[in-house]
Amino acid sequence: MQIDMHFYGTYAIARIAGFSSDQARTIATAAEFVDEAVTAEPVEMNGLTYVLPVVSAHRMYDLPENSNVMDQWRVWLPFHFLPGGYGNRVADRVVCAWGEPDNVAVESIIKLALDQKGQRHDLHMLGIVTHVLQDTYAHYGFSGFATDRNRIRQSTLVSPINDFGDLLNVLWGKASGALAEGSRLGHASVSTCPDIPHLSWRFRYEERPAIPVDYDLENRDNRHSFYLSCTRLHALYRAFLAGAGSIDEPDGHAAFAPQAEASIKAILAGDDNDKDRRSELWRERIEADGLFPVSRDDRDLRYDDAGWRFDIMRNNAVAATTHAYQFNQAAARYLDHVHNQVLPGLGILSN
Repeated sequence: MQIDMHFYGTYAIARIAGFSSDQARTIATAAEFVDEAVTAEPVEMNGLTYVLPVVSAHRMYDLPENSNVMDQWRVWLPFHFLPGGYGNRVADRVVCAWGEPDNVAVESIIKLALDQKGQRHDLHMLGIVTHVLQDTYAHYGFSGFATDRNRIRQSTLVSPINDFGDLLNVLWGKASGALAEGSRLGHASVSTCPDIPHLSWRFRYEERPAIPVDYDLENRDNRHSFYLSCTRLHALYRAFLAGAGSIDEPDGHAAFAPQAEASIKAILAGDDNDKDRRSELWRERIEADGLFPVSRDDRDLRYDDAGWRFDIMRNNAVAATTHAYQFNQAAARYLDHVHNQVLPGLGILSN
């Protein structure tokens, strides 16, 4: 997913669930900042101590970084392609799958987020888990490793063409996908097709993953899977606000009120391929009171990570109070949980 979902969609769902505008902004910024946390240099704090950054993203086409096997373990697999743990072979167990209640990896990180309530970085952790959960509904069927298992037959990549914009998107998907397949990482072989909300598309793998799920890996309706991610987040946020230790909704999802449901589905069905224009659509719906009762603080919503960049901690006497520090604390705790709890539990990593 892209900023339209990670920040603007997240903000709207958090407000619908009952978070204040300030709380929703922190959760949503953390969710988007997972894609922006690329700083790898330690930061010295007042000449007294250092902070080591958790790198949670690289650019998809940054081949030198993405070819680093350890970075695939530390960045792509935990933060963007959380393994589903399905199947008998480890090559299948590392494949990302929808974050439904039967996905034990997702259930584990949801519990982590709920258990962190009351910590200084609890909303930052909730935002990180939000990003990972959202990505499962877009990146499913691919893994965070550079492997031939992520290859598709390029001639089979097809999307309905409704207008010139869709035509350009399909042509770009084929060209950039073929070009990026050399990285064999994640969904590079299908370009940005998994991240565009309105897209219906299909393809065929070179080797289809043998994972037992009840949805089709090769015939995609992003509107459907993206909406599922929204109702799943709604359930998570309600559980967090209630101080629950788990999501107690019968199916792990929480429905929206009819007006909010109609608005969200209309946004996801919008046919714009540009993430900035899709973000503008979220802003318009928010300001029109189409999703939740709007306060003054909800208006003119814009993503702003000025207080989240690592440099803000340099020679800063109150560095530990910054979003940068708290996000990094949450990311370190999350990464440790994935490496020492989730992946060993799935039989993917020994500890």
